[in-house]
Amino acid sequence: MATGAERVRAAFKRTFSDTVPAYPIVGCFTAKLIGASPKQYFRNPATFAESQLAACRRFDPDIVVMMADLLIEAEALGAGVEFPEDAVCYLTKSPLSDDPGLLVKMEIPDPKSAARMPYYLEACHQVTSSVKDRPVGSTLVGPWAIAAHLRGIENIIFDTVDRPEYVRELMNFTTQVAKAFGDAVVETGAGLSYSEATVSCSVISPKIYREFVKAHHVELIQHFKAKRVGVTLHVCGFIDPIMEDLIETGANAISIDSASSLEKMVEVSQKRTVIIGNVPTTLFQEGTEAQMREAVKKCIDIAASHSAYILSSGCEVPPTAPVESVEWFMKAAREFGKYEDHGKEACS
Repeated sequence: MATGAERVRAAFKRTFSDTVPAYPIVGCFTAKLIGASPKQYFRNPATFAESQLAACRRFDPDIVVMMADLLIEAEALGAGVEFPEDAVCYLTKSPLSDDPGLLVKMEIPDPKSAARMPYYLEACHQVTSSVKDRPVGSTLVGPWAIAAHLRGIENIIFDTVDRPEYVRELMNFTTQVAKAFGDAVVETGAGLSYSEATVSCSVISPKIYREFVKAHHVELIQHFKAKRVGVTLHVCGFIDPIMEDLIETGANAISIDSASSLEKMVEVSQKRTVIIGNVPTTLFQEGTEAQMREAVKKCIDIAASHSAYILSSGCEVPPTAPVESVEWFMKAAREFGKYEDHGKEACS
């Protein structure tokens, strides 16, 4: 039986191991496995790390994803964040929403000392020190999403028309922030994944993506490629109109949500990038085991024979999802993901 590392490596080499590599995107959902609260998970690195290690032991995913929340970078730049005891933290203040001119006073935060950035780095270090047989991946925030948290998504969309040069200045700044935090995460031994929920066509137009965001994704990915570090882009929502654009960024892998077409992504990609996804997260919250099996099998039937594919949830598993839903997912992944059933020989 192959290890998670071997399965994932085969996918990136466009070859085949024993089964399709698979993992769920689980964040504070994992806190329940150790009897911790979401608030503890988001604020205590030891709780964060132990929750993810407990999920690794229980579900045996091929990748451990260090999913905290998507506000760490913005918080380090002055955004307000509220931490309920039993729910996901949320944004309470966007520092540039009322006064965009404050951008000139902002400085790139030091990941070793700014707000919760050290919490994230410490948790990554603890998990990478313990997990050796499968990759450990980060979940950071891309430059457009950071900008949206700082300015407010509606404001920045209007800014693309009313003050486009300001948007470019803001994106230049947030790209540097994303680079700096990524550099620090790489030092922990974790891989890099950037979440960009607000670049989907569910939120902005393809024109805005191409004019204001795409070049910054290219810059970010090239920064790490120069250091021989791969980058995954995760985009929630509907991305069918910009699939080619996302591939052209040079991302080593692209993680897609269930709102996007896996069939089209396979067709457009032609193995130029590794595709990750895209079992609906609603099934983890309210689906039956039969529905989960059907969804997993459908994804594998569409994409497995091409290699360059990793089965995953389309987005983060809801914190209130039942634990058995993730067990159903992984059980179905192992059952239906055997490459020998798809006429492929495992690589040695």
